[in-house]
Amino acid sequence: MARMFFSTDAHGSTAIWKKWVNVPEFHKADMLLLCGDLTGKALIPLIQESDGTYKTHYYGRGWHLTSEKEVVEMENRLADSGCYPFRTTQEEVGEMRSNPKIVDEMMNDAMAQRIDEWLSFLVEKVDTSKVQVMAMPGNDDEFHIDKIIRSYEDRGVIWCLDQVVEVGGFETISLEYVNPTPWDTPREYKEKEMKKRIDQLAKKLNDPSKSIFNFHCPPYNTHLDLAPKLDKTLRPVVTAGTVEMIHVGSTAIREAEEQYQPMMGLHGHIHESYASDKIKNSVVVNPGSEYGEGILRGFIIEFSEEGVDRYWKVEG
Repeated sequence: MARMFFSTDAHGSTAIWKKWVNVPEFHKADMLLLCGDLTGKALIPLIQESDGTYKTHYYGRGWHLTSEKEVVEMENRLADSGCYPFRTTQEEVGEMRSNPKIVDEMMNDAMAQRIDEWLSFLVEKVDTSKVQVMAMPGNDDEFHIDKIIRSYEDRGVIWCLDQVVEVGGFETISLEYVNPTPWDTPREYKEKEMKKRIDQLAKKLNDPSKSIFNFHCPPYNTHLDLAPKLDKTLRPVVTAGTVEMIHVGSTAIREAEEQYQPMMGLHGHIHESYASDKIKNSVVVNPGSEYGEGILRGFIIEFSEEGVDRYWKVEG
């Protein structure tokens, strides 16, 4: 009996990554997957004052940090919530406001540095000769992190995109793209493009019914793809005090899972939909995400020689 731990949408949270790295020891997992949206979304300045103290604003309030210990604690807290803190001055912040290219370069550098630190920590703590490890980018991730992940292939980190890889003895195909979003993220396909890419990948499988579809985007019209309905300003629509929820997953992915009937679909992307479902005989799961709170969500999935034996949610 092989045991997989599948999680997704860490979004830069160092707390999530460290908990995930400890899963093989804690949950006795043979396969460790964190697939989709690895990087964070915000740079947070810690601005040095003339007296050597620092000020910053986050978590809905301002902070005045009067010692090195307080500064380091705030940096760690921000990293755990998925942000990229950096020490700076008011003059440098002014330059950044007038030149967005500086911000873009700093953000890309911060993403790359953290991914490299994470992967170094992973291969130090996990015996990749005994535990299969897969870390996959998602639609929110810039393409320059791919090279960093691939640089750890020779240390046991599986690069899963654009090929069939064997996970737990079963063929697995992976896709990091999602259908179009309101935020125009780096990796999006129109549904026709999504279908074409999936069909290309599926043709490489010997037996789709014994395979795993590791697609970051969830299938449309399932328990996995419910997200808040947004108005023209991208704010959630609230009716009678309740946020309206709609299906936002991919129709192409649903059609593919109906057609090919993989034994399991591994999905993410929609943080609110911590759920499992079935498309005909295919089990599909989405661990959701609470990365900002440092809560690791995942599914433990046990495989027999025949396929999926059982699966259940875990979080902590």
